[in-house]
Amino acid sequence: MTFQQWNGINAINYYAPFVFEGLVGGNTTNLLATGVVGIIEFVFTIPAVLYVDKFGRKTILIAGAIGMASCHFIVAGIIGAYSGNWENHSSAGWAAIVFVWVFIANFAYSWGPVSWIISSEVFPLSMRAKGVSLGGSANWLNNFAVGISTSPFIKASDYGTFIFFGCITTIAVLAVIFFWPETKGRTLEEMDELFGSGGFAQRDLEMKNRIERDTGLTALLGYDNHESPMETDEKLRDTNSEEMVEKREA
Repeated sequence: MTFQQWNGINAINYYAPFVFEGLVGGNTTNLLATGVVGIIEFVFTIPAVLYVDKFGRKTILIAGAIGMASCHFIVAGIIGAYSGNWENHSSAGWAAIVFVWVFIANFAYSWGPVSWIISSEVFPLSMRAKGVSLGGSANWLNNFAVGISTSPFIKASDYGTFIFFGCITTIAVLAVIFFWPETKGRTLEEMDELFGSGGFAQRDLEMKNRIERDTGLTALLGYDNHESPMETDEKLRDTNSEEMVEKREA
């Protein structure tokens, strides 16, 4: 959630009219350019919903972060080269805006939705509600920090602001590559083992078995009250195998 905010998405969302006005001028033009930001965010969120289980969380996050970092550095270069002389280089201003839109698209299909998916997957079932709540709190806390710090950043150095967010996003790429495991297609138990919380997985399984016993589900399915459904199924398979061997010998 920290990287999701410090890649600069809400810095652009909050200050897009101000940034676009500096690039192309005119209230109508910069407001239209800002409106396109919202449209792009909506449209490019759809591929994430369709393909997140096909390509995996890690691949999508890496691709999105590389795209965002590249856009940050390109926009920083354009602003550094033409800042203060946009009247004679209007095409450069529009090129910067286009790369801001490309940045938005890269965020919308990757870090926007996938960060929330991961935050709901990594916690064990018994702690999931608290874990997701903490993730949301961290998201909004960093959102607040980005909101109050972006304006001073822009006033100090407009192109430096993009370099700063580009560097943070580059760090995010390395963090995902080297430290974040792939969670696509894993069960809750596998997820707990993946993150070193196998004890939580065992407790969740015991809780599930206890609930089934208390509700009478195990008795209905023919399970023993003192053993798990998995243990009973294994016994049934062993019994069936022994019966088949006896029939063949007879």
